[in-house]
Amino acid sequence: MAELTWKGDIASEIKIGDHIVTTDSNSDEGGRNLGPAPTELFLAAPGGCIMINISRIAKKMRMELRSDRMRILGIKEQKDRPSSFVELNVDVAVDADTIDRARLEKLVRLAEENCTVSNTLRNAVAPTVHLVWDE
Repeated sequence: MAELTWKGDIASEIKIGDHIVTTDSNSDEGGRNLGPAPTELFLAAPGGCIMINISRIAKKMRMELRSDRMRILGIKEQKDRPSSFVELNVDVAVDADTIDRARLEKLVRLAEENCTVSNTLRNAVAPTVHLVWDE
């Protein structure tokens, strides 16, 4: 669960568990650049999920990770607003105690297949938005 509170202009404070994250936009879009834009957080979500899974699955595969880096690039459709991403490219660089490319590819494939965020995107789950009244 995430709970959001408006913080003026277009900024929001997001409470996620014990953590607070501010989301905003740059000044070109009316924001004050107080935090990442929601679309940037959206891009980070599958990366974080896949990276957690890489760590977990590497241990199960008895593979020692030295480093794991990711770059997620979202391509937006070229039309007027509202826009959406039409492509998400996730590049993963894993350095481990193996140079066996097939094992590394299996690690990344299993990490992505077991990622809740990737699976949600793949299943195209649409949000249901409701207005609720504070009384």
